[in-house]
Amino acid sequence: MQEGDLDEVVALEQISFTEPWSRKMFVGELRGNSFSTNLVARAEERDDTGVPGGTLVGYIIFWVVFEELHLMNLAVRPELRRRGIAKELVRQALILSASEGAHTALLEVRASNVAAQALYEGFGFKRKSMRRGYYEYPQEDAVIMVLEKGGDPMLSEDPAILELVRKEHTEFTTLEVTHHRLEDQLAELAKLHILTPEEEVRKKQIQFQKLATKDKMAEIVRQFKHSRSLSAGRS
Repeated sequence: MQEGDLDEVVALEQISFTEPWSRKMFVGELRGNSFSTNLVARAEERDDTGVPGGTLVGYIIFWVVFEELHLMNLAVRPELRRRGIAKELVRQALILSASEGAHTALLEVRASNVAAQALYEGFGFKRKSMRRGYYEYPQEDAVIMVLEKGGDPMLSEDPAILELVRKEHTEFTTLEVTHHRLEDQLAELAKLHILTPEEEVRKKQIQFQKLATKDKMAEIVRQFKHSRSLSAGRS
């Protein structure tokens, strides 16, 4: 995805969702989010889509932070759905994120969007939990779906290791506090019935900061375990 694609992207976003991203949010993904990968799909000159060659038919936005993939946004032209376009976009996201070391994937989807849930289940995603009243316009629960291959290193880390890291690395403890504070800020925004464009941007910034903080925490744990491994080898 390039900024030159945004007229088509924003138009598709507007007709696809009741709570669409703003153009400013897409620009933020393209310009200011080092974790973000943004792909578009376009019709070939000769295919069976029935739209002119070069027409944007779908897009996907995903973040890769440390070993975790977050699927953030996915849309396909309404008249071209159920033709495998969304499936191919998700497949590309999984391939690219795996090449960057991701082995866990996470997403949220409206509880009523059974077609999307079936798509993700086809890739092996499992329903993990619900977030009550997460969506507005209309208000609806979100289904949290997870694809795990080896597990999230931060969630499955030995608590004893984390406790040692906390004792030896004050930065880790500071990052933990920051991570919890950002989670609380997102929870407060989730309580609002209507988000202004500025609040939507702020929400994206908090999500970005939260993932960046988690990335730093995971790197500290990785370095700690590596140093311990080297020390054990020398002994």
